[in-house]
Amino acid sequence: MVLSTSAQLRVAVGKNRWICLKRPESVCIRAGSEDDLQPVYRLNQQAFEHGWSFEALYSALESGYDLIVCEQDGILIGYLLSLRVFDEVQIMQIAVADSWRRQGLAAAMSEYLLQCSGPVQQVTLEVRVSNRAARALYARLGFEEVGLRKKYYAPDAAGISEDALLMSKYLVS
Repeated sequence: MVLSTSAQLRVAVGKNRWICLKRPESVCIRAGSEDDLQPVYRLNQQAFEHGWSFEALYSALESGYDLIVCEQDGILIGYLLSLRVFDEVQIMQIAVADSWRRQGLAAAMSEYLLQCSGPVQQVTLEVRVSNRAARALYARLGFEEVGLRKKYYAPDAAGISEDALLMSKYLVS
């Protein structure tokens, strides 16, 4: 699939705005592009019980979502998908490959997003109530629990829906 011209321009702007951030262990965090969609899709399917389809990820990127990828030696090991609307950024997904979890990559991608988003007032996200590790990460990054979305996540195999905590970080402009 080829992104539309407007999406290619947004990706190109993102690449200029978000330079590659070198991390220890030869890990690179950078703006994602159309070329990253296949590995992002594969990681999405591994990381989430109800992952997005390739078409949904493609459509998100084409419609203006920002993609940050984390890679080592050219291999995708994590990504962050977000959407900026005016002065607010909504983190839609963060995924890290199993073998790279608990090594600070989600935090590094989140901090990268905060540094590179330009002037924003607020960053928000939803997280499963049961995901204690993610909730602790976001709390360390300065996010506060500001609400609850009842039965936000699709029902599991047993037919049980899970609530989501709404978390926000307010930034000084």
